[in-house]
Amino acid sequence: MILVTCLAFYQIKAQTNIAAQLGTISPNFSSYVDGYMKDLTAHQGFAFLNDLNSTGRVLGKWELGFSLKTGTGLRSSEYGFTGFSDNFMLEGGVPTLFGTESPGKMTFRFLDEGTGLPLVNPMTGKDLGFGLPLLPGMGTSLGFSPALLPVFSLGVGYGTEVSVGVLPGAIRLATKGLVNDFSVKRDIIASFGVKHDVFQWIPWLNKHNFGFSVGAQYSLLNIGANIGSGLIGNLDIPSSDKFEVSNNLSGLEYRSSNFGFEALLTKKFGFLDLSLFSSYNLTHYRVYNDGSLDVKIAKTFYTTISDGFDLYQIKDMINVDRKVNQFLYGIALQFNLGRFDLALKAAPFSGQNYYSVGLGYKIIKK
Repeated sequence: MILVTCLAFYQIKAQTNIAAQLGTISPNFSSYVDGYMKDLTAHQGFAFLNDLNSTGRVLGKWELGFSLKTGTGLRSSEYGFTGFSDNFMLEGGVPTLFGTESPGKMTFRFLDEGTGLPLVNPMTGKDLGFGLPLLPGMGTSLGFSPALLPVFSLGVGYGTEVSVGVLPGAIRLATKGLVNDFSVKRDIIASFGVKHDVFQWIPWLNKHNFGFSVGAQYSLLNIGANIGSGLIGNLDIPSSDKFEVSNNLSGLEYRSSNFGFEALLTKKFGFLDLSLFSSYNLTHYRVYNDGSLDVKIAKTFYTTISDGFDLYQIKDMINVDRKVNQFLYGIALQFNLGRFDLALKAAPFSGQNYYSVGLGYKIIKK
């Protein structure tokens, strides 16, 4: 009776140890995905927020304008995570989304509970585990965060202007048919801003064509995608009677919300508005998956006895939750040509490279 009890206790402890080891897959793979996307997410917040305004002057009461603006942050492609836990071995390159390296493989290995060393499959002499192929890079070596937004702006009086931009379905159309087993099922980009001309209360500065506006902006980007087997591709699973692995991941969710403040100091020279601007942005983004990676573990993993399998579902294979704070400053030019305007904006000196261009039209002008 005592022997049976000890054996049962050992098996429970062994299965608990295996479950704990499988629990390292989510944080490690999530950290990999976070690093893979860093070139894109690092600048995404201010790319959308700084698209809203290109001059410190505001529209007059009930003036209505429309503009189409596109901007991007730029950065040298670099990988953001290398600290995998003991259960993982990295083979080959680890490209980012825009990286140039050939993708390698991260291999999950079962470890001996006592020694902490990888368990070996006696049939093959290789570590007991399975490989997760890494995603390829686009090969540009330059990371960017593109933002395209149609914006409507309305002057509401008292030197105040509100702006709204909405763009549903654009990412779905742009990515249709580009990648096998991956399709965007829904997406929306939206942005809202308000700014106020402080110099309107100082007649001398206003008379001499100076403008100084302060404003706040909020934007969001939500994407839902069907991924099929496209996220981690074909698993490298050696034949084993100890475990079975199946990829049942079905979807990917990406959500980004951005909040910021911007100040623009403007001097008007004829048809040209010359502005200096600075902004602060807080970006909060999340990436998580639908579905699961299913792992069946032999009930008697550490013995030669066969007694069925226990199922472990790793439902949070990807669970990225990050906040990024950024400060930006630069210069903006807006050429006012009747009802039309052409805007250029750049921030090459603040450590966060950002550039944008926009074309606007005053629908209602007074």
